[in-house]
Amino acid sequence: MVEDKVPIDYVSQVSAPAPLPGAENVLITLSAKDRRTQLADRVSTKKNGYGMEMARIISTNDVVDLVRTSVEREFKAQGFRIGPGGVAVTIELQNFYNNFQLGLVTGTALADVSFGLKVRDATGAQLYAHDYSGSAKIDDIMMMTGDNAKAALQKALAAAVKQVVDDTALQQVLLSTLTRSSRGS
Repeated sequence: MVEDKVPIDYVSQVSAPAPLPGAENVLITLSAKDRRTQLADRVSTKKNGYGMEMARIISTNDVVDLVRTSVEREFKAQGFRIGPGGVAVTIELQNFYNNFQLGLVTGTALADVSFGLKVRDATGAQLYAHDYSGSAKIDDIMMMTGDNAKAALQKALAAAVKQVVDDTALQQVLLSTLTRSSRGS
């Protein structure tokens, strides 16, 4: 069986937020690393009607970069500036996978996207670390193929990134880097 190749996109679940006061004065340097320990060569696996694995499902775009640009997009929407020389935010992708489950007549796509996020100041001292995880379930699918995996993974990615957007402790740490840098001047 031939592997499926699908482009996975970020579809935001966040309604246009008002920029955070002071965020325009915070510069973030954003990077991402792949920390997946298994199945890093695929985002899912096709299965037949008996639940047997058939072929890999691969993303045509780099999912590590997709997670980074998704978080970057939401940081920009909150008013933060992205560029070199800012407070270092590192994303460590832990899981980006969809698993199909066979039902009596139809199947289910179960997707999970999880990553850690760390904030470090200019000295390298860690200011914040948190893990984010989003999952999605799509029931009543007839074919366990790339298009169904893509739909579930996009929902799971959006759910994980929404947790970053809603994390007020992260926002406070990022905004506090402004006062740290102004005190050091």
